[in-house]
Amino acid sequence: MSAFPDVDALLEHRHIEDIDRHFAALIAERAGGAEEHLALATAILSRHTRNGHTCIDLKDIAGKHWPDKHDARGGRIKLPGFEDWLGRLAENSAVARVDGAASQPLVLDEAGRLYLNRMWQREKLAAIRLRELAGRETSGAADLEAALDELFEKDDPRLVLPRQAAHIAASRYLCCISGGPGTGKTYTVAKIIMALIRTGQVEASDIAFAAPTGKAAARLQEATRESLRKMHGGESLPEELAVEVSTIHRWLMKSDAERGLADVLIIDEASMVDIHLMSRVLKALPEAARLILLGDSHQLSSVEPGSVFADICGAARGPHSPLRHCVVNLEHNWRFDAESGIGRLAGTIKAGDAEATIHALEDLDTDSIRFENLSGSAGLDALAERFTEAHYAPMVNQFQSLADAGRLASLEHPFRHFMALCSHRRGPSGSERFNLRVEQNLSRRGLISGKEEFYIGRPIIVTRNDHRGRLANGDTGIVVNSGEAGAKVWFPDLREADGSVRLVTPQRLPPHESFHALTVHRSQGSEYDEVAVIPGPAESPVNTRELLYTAVTRAREKVVIHGEREAIKAATERETSRGTGLKDALL
Repeated sequence: MSAFPDVDALLEHRHIEDIDRHFAALIAERAGGAEEHLALATAILSRHTRNGHTCIDLKDIAGKHWPDKHDARGGRIKLPGFEDWLGRLAENSAVARVDGAASQPLVLDEAGRLYLNRMWQREKLAAIRLRELAGRETSGAADLEAALDELFEKDDPRLVLPRQAAHIAASRYLCCISGGPGTGKTYTVAKIIMALIRTGQVEASDIAFAAPTGKAAARLQEATRESLRKMHGGESLPEELAVEVSTIHRWLMKSDAERGLADVLIIDEASMVDIHLMSRVLKALPEAARLILLGDSHQLSSVEPGSVFADICGAARGPHSPLRHCVVNLEHNWRFDAESGIGRLAGTIKAGDAEATIHALEDLDTDSIRFENLSGSAGLDALAERFTEAHYAPMVNQFQSLADAGRLASLEHPFRHFMALCSHRRGPSGSERFNLRVEQNLSRRGLISGKEEFYIGRPIIVTRNDHRGRLANGDTGIVVNSGEAGAKVWFPDLREADGSVRLVTPQRLPPHESFHALTVHRSQGSEYDEVAVIPGPAESPVNTRELLYTAVTRAREKVVIHGEREAIKAATERETSRGTGLKDALL
């Protein structure tokens, strides 16, 4: 008979995976006994950590059936009561209390949260450093208000919050700016740079810019340079204002001396930064440097554990939090107003109003948003066929007829006009199936050969950082004909040191895959003229309010949701809830 019947029951019904069961057994063995209270807590903690949580709160699950009633797979078990469970874990040799020596594999905090030790250490470091930064003020500049008066029109109510953000960034060591797409985050950060330079606090070379992915970094650099050029009033950007943006990982790979040159670190798309990465950033941040975070607290949290940016913004609403003076939420949307199609749809999703979301999608008075019924794998296959005809076949034709790679610099960006976004990677409505069907459709049309891996016109996304090859996870390219040198991959968002287009031979590519559709997670940090959203089944826990909001707000001009009404309603009502202790630690 198994020593852990409840854990085995959870495994049998696939509520946990083999790795969770093995980890639970390992910790129980380390504790010297067959203690099911410990094994059960460890298995659930392991599963939650893989799903993006940094901890489990025993108060939330103790004494209840787990998983909850919404899980249709059966095999639910009754968990121990809170006091009993807490007491047994507190006495176990595998569990450290935060008020003691935290050298055990698990840590139990005063509030009843159970952590993996490494997760607790990183969350603790992040909380300490963020509180330190929030409590520090710069020496300031006597002419700051005058500089802000020059940069922001006093009589424009739309600029009150951007000006407030600039004031915080110039006077404090921590500034967090939250706002949806179109609320002017890049515009605001460009104003902040100008204010810092005009008041003599820094030079452009003292500012380090970073983003989680190569795509987000390229977009941030382009947008910021364009904003600075317009503010400067010249035809081109002066060298002293030419900001350079890298990925966060590239910034972390610099030496301490190189990172020490930065007086300001600005991180864009901060909602994508997990607790592991944020703790590394905060640990590596020079003592004298200030930190500016840009993001959208309503967007998807990071793929890896934590919801750092949302926790920071949530804590700042607390009246006694040290972060309450450090966070600004931008409200005015410069791209589309609240009554426009996309603006109204994003607003109803953000509010969790399922009926209003469906009503907005079915409003025939707007061309910018639309709903099309799609069900099951057959529906996805038909959509892939339709999009092949409308989008992918013409793109392959275009690049197959391009024999001169020298013309690439004058071509339109191949991925900015349209993108299909899937909630899921795998399954009957996933991006993997969609991409396979598109390539089968292209082959059936005679446009590509099934034997040719790097066919001309193949879109490629890098899936792992390659620092030697100067490619980052998320960089996107397309296979082109470079003449005698054969097929190469053009990365339109990247440039060589001399400013020429970036071409990479297929043999030098890091791990990569085709992408005619992306997952919504992969699309973060990107914008497209038109977006097709494929949410998948209503019962999928992947479909959440944050995911749907993120997908819809990737579009500049048009959104079409291809799915079932019940799936859209379920996603709008299903709010992402991540177990972390960071928000409480920042209150």
